[in-house]
Amino acid sequence: MQLRKMYTDKRVLLFVIVTSIVFGALIGAKLFLSYYATDKSAQVALARQYIGIAEDIVKGLDKREYQKFLDTPQDEARRQNIKLFLEQYRLRINAHYVYTLLFDDTDISRVGVSANPPGYEDVWIGAICTLPSAQVRQAKSGHSYYSDIIQGEYGDYYLSVGVPLYDKTGRMLGALGIDIEAKDLANVSHQVVRGNSFIFFIDIIFALALLAAVFFLYKWYRVRLSRSLQEAENLYTSELGKVVDTIKSGRHDLMNHLQVISGLMQIKMYDKAWDYLKQLSVDVKVMDWTLRIKNPILMVLFQSKWELAQTRNIQMDFDTDQEDYRRVESMDLVKIYANLLDNAIEALDGYDGDQPRCIRVTCKTMGEKYIFAVENPALLTAKEQKAFFQHGYSTKDQAHAARGNGLMIVKKTVTKYKGALLFKYEDEKVLIQITI
Repeated sequence: MQLRKMYTDKRVLLFVIVTSIVFGALIGAKLFLSYYATDKSAQVALARQYIGIAEDIVKGLDKREYQKFLDTPQDEARRQNIKLFLEQYRLRINAHYVYTLLFDDTDISRVGVSANPPGYEDVWIGAICTLPSAQVRQAKSGHSYYSDIIQGEYGDYYLSVGVPLYDKTGRMLGALGIDIEAKDLANVSHQVVRGNSFIFFIDIIFALALLAAVFFLYKWYRVRLSRSLQEAENLYTSELGKVVDTIKSGRHDLMNHLQVISGLMQIKMYDKAWDYLKQLSVDVKVMDWTLRIKNPILMVLFQSKWELAQTRNIQMDFDTDQEDYRRVESMDLVKIYANLLDNAIEALDGYDGDQPRCIRVTCKTMGEKYIFAVENPALLTAKEQKAFFQHGYSTKDQAHAARGNGLMIVKKTVTKYKGALLFKYEDEKVLIQITI
């Protein structure tokens, strides 16, 4: 028993460890995905904000002066004026770079005029830009764009956004781009994550609550399973004990029968001995009737109850089909018939009416339904008929009143399968019929 308990405890501990690891991995994945989605959302929101700023810069840019600069790129004064305009915006919005882009027939972009951060070399017209080709194609097709994090030539990291740049006639002059340092993006993402920390906390609490629920459901299932197994064990042990008692009684009867036959043979009453043997063969055929059912559990149960009834001088007739009744669990079949037959046998023990001491057992199929029925003589008052399936009632005598839970077990079992339970009392006969 101690070893069994240790083994069970180890299995529970293993279940808790494995479940914790699995849920920990799932929680970690959930938090990572949530963080990634939040970070990406912050990046997209920031990019859209700077796209709006880029559109404002394009509106304020003198397109005519910029076109003249493109026509005469050696005009340093004009380039400085445009750079000063871009620099004012760069300082105002705390950007890394604010610049114009030039396009050709390739997917490579080149710098027009650039406002740089302090300490960086001035970028001259025609310098190749690090903007990815996908964003170049977006700008050339007339759409605004934003990139993923890009590594610059100085080892810096930034996010690039931009909008197309047109002159007053609608001809494309290139694009206007803004680069935002990755650390600024990280600050924004951090603030967004902090703002959603309550949601992350709720996610963790929910995951832990789910883990606890799974653990308690597992414990509840094990308790229910243990109770069911204990109930089945008690039921089968009880029936096995009755079978053993019946076998002992049958052995005693057999010894008596052999003594009678031996005595008849010794006094040479062969006709009497033959008649006695024929009567025994009739009894054997009646016993064999219970073997004609496919369900082995019911076969053994009916055999044992028939033997028990024989020891009490009670006849038991069976009306059965060649059916295994697999839609009803074997333990539930035992609950139904064991309780009904025990009540019927013990009711006949105290019966002194005019009906024959006979129990009729029905176990048949009708269409797609099973019909389980037991009919036996009994003397019931009107009050007893009303209380027949109430808790604690039994057909047994009052000395066994504490055992009067069998009929309630039958009723609960029928309810489990959503079946119908019929009780009928007529001409000193009780009929209990179950349809499942």
